[in-house]
Amino acid sequence: MTFKNKFLLFLFLLSSTIVLGQTPGFNYQALILNTEEIQIPGTNVSENSVPLGLEDISLRFTITNEAGIEYIEEHIITTDENGMVSVIVGEGDPISFTFEDIYWDGKIKHLNVELNVFSNNQGYVFLDTQKILYIPHPQYGTANVFIVNSLNELEPPYKKGDLIWLTSFGDNNNPTLMIWNGTNWVPVNDDFDPTNELGLVVVANNAARNARFPTPVAGDQVWNENCGCIEVFNEGYWVTIPADATNGLYKDGNTIKLGGNLIEPTAITTNPTNTLAIKGLQESTNNEDQIVVADKNTGVLKQKPISSITQKKQLVVYAVDGQLEFTTPFTITSVDKIDVYRNGVRIDFTRVDDNTIKLEPEAQCYQADKIRIVQLY
Repeated sequence: MTFKNKFLLFLFLLSSTIVLGQTPGFNYQALILNTEEIQIPGTNVSENSVPLGLEDISLRFTITNEAGIEYIEEHIITTDENGMVSVIVGEGDPISFTFEDIYWDGKIKHLNVELNVFSNNQGYVFLDTQKILYIPHPQYGTANVFIVNSLNELEPPYKKGDLIWLTSFGDNNNPTLMIWNGTNWVPVNDDFDPTNELGLVVVANNAARNARFPTPVAGDQVWNENCGCIEVFNEGYWVTIPADATNGLYKDGNTIKLGGNLIEPTAITTNPTNTLAIKGLQESTNNEDQIVVADKNTGVLKQKPISSITQKKQLVVYAVDGQLEFTTPFTITSVDKIDVYRNGVRIDFTRVDDNTIKLEPEAQCYQADKIRIVQLY
């Protein structure tokens, strides 16, 4: 029986071994399996696992970072009789850029591998993508990283990618691996502070915390047993997580809710765009309810009775014979706020203009009739 060709099966091993005296690089080893199935008498095989021995192939390696491609190279090689290959990534034929120009900043890069088996005439076939975290051999000196207690002990010139072990770095004086990025010595690991981790330092109280962190830096974290909370140092203060609920707020378990006593003067500033509204208020039917007013100078909210803001004025006029029209104490905003009495008897009227009313015809006055006008404002 015969079978169709299938994708190449492979197994690879990747290690960051340094080649001294040559271009820095790392080993890549792989077992190449035959992609063409063969007939085995007496069996019914579904796929082939025979190594591809003594075949001419080409491997293409592409190194990428978050921004894109940093380097591409190719290797033309012959598999051994067991289908194994072993190459040094960094010593191939450069296709794009050069291996020496790769900036090994300690951050994860990716190695993309493609394979071309010449006898298949299929061109390059994508195999896999692997993460790589490679620290190159120092550009000069021994294989040991140079140890210094201070950057002042170093003397230029420096080359991009040079490494040192600094015994004291940062506000907490942590030992840190540093790399020359072409301009400055920077920590290889951005998070070089071992106290800023999920494994929190436990302290009994504030005094123990301050003793453990005499010069705290932003991001330092502790579990404070006294308050039973996580504390993070930020902008000169230890901040509690979750924060305490005060000044009109309270905590219900892990939930912060509105309610409680104000413990300091509190202002809410609004503007024509960012307004403040309270919806769903119940309608009051109690004439003795208080109303809320704002102090004209400070804006502080206060309460006062309705009667204290209702102005009432009474005007008494002695009429002449036949008089029907009279002037009101205030500008008329509503006739419902006006009551008129003729010799102590309430009578009806109509509005003439903003300041004049007219009695009903039946109430035409006689000389010296007493007209009393009571108006609310």
